Amino acid sequence: MADLDSEALRLGRFRRRPGNGTWSARFVLPPGPDGEAALDHIEDLAVCMGRAGGLDADEAVFVGVALREAVVNAFRHGHSPQGDPTRIGLHLTPDCLVISVRDRGPGFDPDRVPDPCSGENVERGSGRGIYYMRCFTDRVSFVFPRNGGSVVRLAKKTRS
Repeated sequence: MADLDSEALRLGRFRRRPGNGTWSARFVLPPGPDGEAALDHIEDLAVCMGRAGGLDADEAVFVGVALREAVVNAFRHGHSPQGDPTRIGLHLTPDCLVISVRDRGPGFDPDRVPDPCSGENVERGSGRGIYYMRCFTDRVSFVFPRNGGSVVRLAKKTRS
């Protein structure tokens, strides 16, 4: 993981457990331009972690795109009136990269998100984020904590 983005390293909290081969990183992104600017570095870090875990270059980039879509959705739809930050976790195990994105917004029903592939939605300029997350990762899940907000978890196997 020598090619980790130095700015991402500065932005987050990292933990390495050499005994079991895991890496973890956590980030807290404020709403607004500073959080959006940090996203580029965190996406780069997710790509590096995917490559370090065994993904080929394209798979790693696609995982980065899935991360970006989850965070952009949190920025656009999951903001709270109090301006709570978006929290991102990256966790690389010997066989999987898991990404979590938590916001403090009102939540949503994933089953009610329109299908971007259906005829009436194909021309829309938005609405493809969850679709891309599902295309580019092996598992997408949603958790809605009692105290509000949403947690999106993305998982991609890194070793066959």
